[in-house]
Order: sequence, then structure tokens, then C-alpha cells
Amino acid sequence: MLELMECQTLNNNFEISSLMLQGDKDRVRHINDLIQIVLEQKATISDYKISEQLLKDLITKYVKAETELKKLNELKNKFLGMAAHDLRNPLGAILNYSQFLKEDEDLDAETQSEFIENIYSASSNMLAILNDLLDISQIESGKINLKVKLDNLNQLICHRVKLGQVISQNKEIEITTQLGELPEVPFDSDRLGQVLDNFISNAIKFSSSGTVIQIRSSIHKGKVKVEVCDQGPGIPEEEIGKLFGEFQKLSARPTGGEKSTGLGLAIVKKIVEAHNGEIGVESILGQGSTFFFKIPIK
Repeated sequence: MLELMECQTLNNNFEISSLMLQGDKDRVRHINDLIQIVLEQKATISDYKISEQLLKDLITKYVKAETELKKLNELKNKFLGMAAHDLRNPLGAILNYSQFLKEDEDLDAETQSEFIENIYSASSNMLAILNDLLDISQIESGKINLKVKLDNLNQLICHRVKLGQVISQNKEIEITTQLGELPEVPFDSDRLGQVLDNFISNAIKFSSSGTVIQIRSSIHKGKVKVEVCDQGPGIPEEEIGKLFGEFQKLSARPTGGEKSTGLGLAIVKKIVEAHNGEIGVESILGQGSTFFFKIPIK
């Protein structure tokens, strides 16, 4: 008699059907043995296919991780190289002027004052570079902490403008404001102050004597918008897309020989995005640039 029997392995989710002959014990035993062999082979093949797919997935993940690690390593080397380069010049200036002050006892008071001012300037430059390096390191590791509270953004703008005017006056650059009526909005005043400082200092760096920098605030589609407009050289279109990346420097050179790590805009972009905001730039070559950010009112 023929009977249809369903067989299933313990560790696989597949079924096979086989014809079992009843009556002849030897033949039945032989057929059962054959069925067991087939089941084991199918289980082995199935396990092999699963293992093969897992291995392929692991290889794909490994290759992706290796590629990312290579990129990070290249970024680290570039990071260290640029940091060393940017720190070498101000450190050299500090050592040279310090040596003059130490060894030449006949320096007049005016020259001494000039050397001390140069040491202070170089030290400030080094501190700015180190702050940028620490900021980008913290932000990249996800350690940016915002202390957000409802505050008056126009007051913050006015405060940062006063700080900027100390520098702009040395280059005979005027900073004006056109501030709209704004509600109190949630933001971290220290961090957004950092964004404003960056925009204003960049505008000063790339502006010539006798030009005007205007700072505006307004409400735009449910967000507060802040703009810093300069009359500098403008930015070539092909450079605009790279501006907010790390270690990016413009082809245009600061008008007063100021230094930069190329990290500032990358940092402020992440700060604005941490506020759920937007950041951008509009520029016309030969006429100037407008850097702006927007943050939600609520």
C-alpha cells in the first residue's frame, strides 16, 4: 500500500513529501534511509545558503566600515596637518617677539608695546584655532549641548555687533543694523552668538576699507531670519556648495591678512541645525555676499 507521509526537519522550515511503501520492511527501511539522507542534504544546502548570505552581508559591512575608516583617517591626517600649519605661524611669532623682548634690553617703550601687542594678537589667533578644533571635535562626536531658553534675538545681535565694531573700526568698515520686531524665540545664546561672531568676522575679513556691513533680522515663513550682508568680493558659484564643509577655504583672500582654520562655517552649520534651523549664503561675484540662518519661532 502506498501512503503519503510528510517529513520535516527539526531545524529547517521546509517540508518534503515522499511515498512510503508499507509491507516490505527492508525496502521501507532503505527508502526511509534515503529520505533521511535527502533531508540532511537539503538541510545542509539550506544552511550553507543562509551562511553564504550572512558571509556576504558581513563582507559588505566590513568593506563599508573599512571605506569609512579610510575616509576618517584621511580627514584626521588633513585635520592634523592643517592644525599644525595654522598653529606654527602664530607660535613662531610669539617666540620671535618674546626673544626680542628678552634679549634686547635697549628696546624703547613704543617698540616693546608693539611687540607685546603682536604677541597678544598671535596668542588670540592660536586660541581661536584651538577653539575651532575643540568645537568640531565635540560636535562630530555628538557632544554638542544646547542650553535653550526663550530670549530676545535682537538683543543678542546688538551685543555681537558691538564686539564686531571693535575690529571693523580698525579697517574703517561700518556695521549697521536693520532689525525687525521679533517675538522671543528658543535658542542657546552662547552658541548662536558664536554663529553671529563667525558671520560678522568673516564679513570683516573679506571687506575692504570704506565698505558697509549690514545685519538684518525679520520673520520669514514662521521662522526668525538673520542676515549678514557685506560688500566684499563675492563667492564663485563653484565654491558655494563647499562653503559649509570642513577645512574649506575660499579662493578670495582676507583683505587684512587674517587667518582661518576653514572650520568656522562647518561648526556654525551644525549649531544652526542643532536648533532645527537652516543656514545658507547668497552671493554675487564682485558685489558681495549675504550669509543667513533661520530658526523656528516655536
